[in-house]
Amino acid sequence: MSASTITLSEVEPKAAELLAFPQRPEDRLRIALHKLDEALRAQARATSDFRTAMGELKSKVGGMQTGMMAYRDALDRTATEIDRAVNKAKELQETARRMVPHS
Repeated sequence: MSASTITLSEVEPKAAELLAFPQRPEDRLRIALHKLDEALRAQARATSDFRTAMGELKSKVGGMQTGMMAYRDALDRTATEIDRAVNKAKELQETARRMVPHS
């Protein structure tokens, strides 16, 4: 028999096998509860993964905050050193002005 002459009755058992639906309400309930259980487990895994990611994010943000505070402190120290250097330069300029006679 060629593929073009297959009758519907030959295909029906396979279709029925693929589309089998539980006939008894208890079976449908059991399958529905099983699917719900799978969905709840997947949700629990996703929630756990989310919490893990949030913990990692908190740690990274904390590290960034620490780094930014250190950077700010370094900038403050640099600004203080620059102010000190500017004041010293002004003192030296005044000393040089007094030492060099004006014509």
